[in-house]
Amino acid sequence: MLLEPVSIDGWASENAACFAPPIMNKLMHKKQLTIMFVGGPNTRTDFHIEEGSELFLMIRGDMELPTIQQGKKKVVSIKEGQLFVLPPRIPHSPQRPQEGSLGLVIERERREGELDCLRWYTDFSVCDETLWERYFRCDDLGRDLVPVVHAFKASPECATGKPSAESVCSSPPMQQDTTTSVPDPVDLKELLKQCQTDLQGGKEVDLLSLLQHPDPEFSVVAAGGGGEGGQEVAA
Repeated sequence: MLLEPVSIDGWASENAACFAPPIMNKLMHKKQLTIMFVGGPNTRTDFHIEEGSELFLMIRGDMELPTIQQGKKKVVSIKEGQLFVLPPRIPHSPQRPQEGSLGLVIERERREGELDCLRWYTDFSVCDETLWERYFRCDDLGRDLVPVVHAFKASPECATGKPSAESVCSSPPMQQDTTTSVPDPVDLKELLKQCQTDLQGGKEVDLLSLLQHPDPEFSVVAAGGGGEGGQEVAA
């Protein structure tokens, strides 16, 4: 049975309680892909590293995504209406300071044996020295990140701001990507306009291939069907 189209703004208003602190997100689907909406305001001091790619689409308002690319901190600004795809194993720290902001986030399901990492640096402004990190199995973001955050806050490294031999993993189970330079976010509507002729002809367009994006996992496909406005995007 086909479902009727839903207004995201209307749906978000009806589910406003899901985007109030401390929850700030609503899980929509969890099978092969994890699909969620995330609201603001919400900021953090840790960086997350995972084995899979991650897609960000800002529906309402803006966000910032500090990342560590090629060994240096780079803050990615994702504006309303923009799409950004982050390849695997790049540290990132989503910041959504705007009240009422709303973003779509898509991740792939964790595979057997894969671990995530939460990492804090001695200085968030430069991120050149690890203060504390923990690798852990993450099957539920809302459940599995909380004890790691609590463990960091209770640690002597958090209290002193100085790393120790025990706080930094000497043989990490995951190798951080230190070579990829990630393309900047793109305006999704403007990108679709570039493909308008193909989409109106009923063709499918792989948007990441069009952008020559280095992500090794995701395909973001736009499909059209005769007439203006008849377009849909799927990851």
